[in-house]
Amino acid sequence: MVGLAPKGDFIGVEERTHLAAGGETPFLKSHIEALTRYALDKSAGLPGRARQIAVYDRARERAARLLDVETDEIGLLPSTSDGVNMVAQSLDWRAGDNVVLEAIEFPSDVYPWLLRRDQGVEVRMVGDGFEVPDGALVSAIDARTRVVALSHVSYLTGLRHDLQSVADAARAVGALLLVDASHALGVVPVQARLADFVFSCCYKWQLGCTGIAVGFWNRQSLPDWRPRAAGWFSAEPGHQGALRRSELQMRSDAQVMTLGNPSFPGAYVVDNGFDYLLGVGVAQIEAHVLELGARLREGLAELDQDVLTPPEPERRAGNVCIARTDGPRFASALADRGVLVWEADGRVRYSIHLYNDGDDVERALDATRVAVAELGRS
Repeated sequence: MVGLAPKGDFIGVEERTHLAAGGETPFLKSHIEALTRYALDKSAGLPGRARQIAVYDRARERAARLLDVETDEIGLLPSTSDGVNMVAQSLDWRAGDNVVLEAIEFPSDVYPWLLRRDQGVEVRMVGDGFEVPDGALVSAIDARTRVVALSHVSYLTGLRHDLQSVADAARAVGALLLVDASHALGVVPVQARLADFVFSCCYKWQLGCTGIAVGFWNRQSLPDWRPRAAGWFSAEPGHQGALRRSELQMRSDAQVMTLGNPSFPGAYVVDNGFDYLLGVGVAQIEAHVLELGARLREGLAELDQDVLTPPEPERRAGNVCIARTDGPRFASALADRGVLVWEADGRVRYSIHLYNDGDDVERALDATRVAVAELGRS
């Protein structure tokens, strides 16, 4: 199976098998031109600043297209962690409230809620080890649940969650649903409107870089929400002048989540990345990674690896993960054979994106076979 995108469009993909998109995607060569445009615009005074704002706005519009939402519901933040913390800080917590999440969630989606414990908030972590039984998250939701926090696609196991069932359970008790789409946006469709908030970093599947993240605020479900933080950029433009410092009128759209200047260089890069993804189409990318992922998962199982990612297409995305207690050594053994993967927390993650092809999968399986022979089954 051929790739959806030319390997020559990316740096470092032609000379090795890049299966590390879940950690960092390779840089598009066209990003160099985008950064050059940023450098020229940054050096051009006020007219250059106006062009920077135009690129920032276009990046928001393209992010909205990827999420199938309105542009005024999109803000660009420094990171997913900033977004989750902003939501956590904005709620009127009461002793006895609870937050429901999986025990295997990424730390950025856990730590902001742990800080609420000193306000009497219970943080319910569902599951044990790599296992979260089907329906366990929904079963943990009750009348005192204020927030359900969930990664659309697990960074640890590669499982793609059914957002509809979780959203229905959260809505039934009036809880907010916050979704981390960092391992979904750009590779599989994300039903953003099922959630109240969606955040996603941009240096993974979105072909962007660090320092910038997408934030979606569902203004239909939470029209009156506002953060408990403010900066010059989050104020209405007419209230940003030097003579209005004694007043604050916050923006009414999702740009209220952007407190100060956004990362303009990040905006130039991610705007270019979003454009590239939209040019291919998320539906096509999803079909591509699921087909290649099926072969990869099958091959890893044949090598007697402990595959954590479900076999069903609707329950996975671009990640295929195996449990390995020797993750660093195993990943290093693959890298020695020209195959880049990602490892952490007792698992090794193979990530397939639009530039990968069938030959990449077979090379990865060949390298894995040798590594297993050298290091053992797990």
